[in-house]
Amino acid sequence: MKNTKSLICNILLCILEIIGLVVLYKDTGILYEYYTVDSNILCLVSSLLMVIFLLKNKKIPRWLSFFKYISTVSLAITFIVVIFILIPMTSFNFKYLLFENALLYQHLLCPILAIITFVFFDQLGNFEVKDTIKGLLFTFIYTIVLIPLNLFDIVLGPYPFLMVKEQTIFMDLIWFFIMMGISTLISFILLKSYMRKVLTK
Repeated sequence: MKNTKSLICNILLCILEIIGLVVLYKDTGILYEYYTVDSNILCLVSSLLMVIFLLKNKKIPRWLSFFKYISTVSLAITFIVVIFILIPMTSFNFKYLLFENALLYQHLLCPILAIITFVFFDQLGNFEVKDTIKGLLFTFIYTIVLIPLNLFDIVLGPYPFLMVKEQTIFMDLIWFFIMMGISTLISFILLKSYMRKVLTK
């Protein structure tokens, strides 16, 4: 039986993600060095694949379940980092970071809808606590790529905590453990929230 609610939410996610990317492209071009942009592209792809499988009324394969989990974790990290790190760093400029141009979609609407869809409507099978680390796969890859790019002055940032040459090694380590701690906690909370839905059915 087709999961109609999941289908509708994933279609909405695709629409909002496309709008956000179009607005971003018109304003600045697609800035792939930003975690925000990459995580939203990841969400678009995973949501589109979900729509295809749901329309065909096929069981969601295991690889897609993890892909959807990873993309949701990435968008949740985007949202939390914006709220608790970037907004305070920009003198609490809520209007710009949450409501203007492409950021309305990529910092606010898509992350919130992605979390709601994953936690309440997607039916992706069971996950285990150890899968928390798998949810961080994209974040690990992004960090591993961006740190050397900063070290060799190919990219600056694009976030303050990635500017490894602009601060001491001690601060680099502090930021690393803070970001990994936050990311791991987000991944764990999402997994447990999803599993609560599964266990109550």
